[in-house]
Amino acid sequence: MDMGAGTVRTRGAVRGGLFTVFVAAVAVFASGCVGPGAVEVDPDGLPGTYRDGETGGEIRLHVNGRFSVTGISGSDLWWHGGAASVDFDGTWSATSSNFVYLDPDDTGGGRDLGEIQLYTASSKKVFLHPDVDGPVTLELVEVTDP
Repeated sequence: MDMGAGTVRTRGAVRGGLFTVFVAAVAVFASGCVGPGAVEVDPDGLPGTYRDGETGGEIRLHVNGRFSVTGISGSDLWWHGGAASVDFDGTWSATSSNFVYLDPDDTGGGRDLGEIQLYTASSKKVFLHPDVDGPVTLELVEVTDP
């Protein structure tokens, strides 16, 4: 039995395996499967008004578990959404992960959207990323003068 040849083959396999893991990790990051900067935050620090500086669109997370959306494009909220601006209300709930579920009411502009994931970059910044294979569609920053 030639143990030396088996050892050399194992080292090559380990190097090849590490290379494969590295390539897979790069592919995941490049594809956007890991949200850009998404982090867990304390749900008690989330209520407030978040606004996009370019469009003026807002998401307000109220202390009582309600939310309101004004002036945000349907395509920013849902990958099948249209370009038209939508306004709607609903309930929000934090998860044990890095996003908040927005559940639109059955009436108003959000009734056909289903649950929306609002990702948290910090307690002062949130973003929408409806298609995990695509780019972030909208970043909103908490404002102190709603």
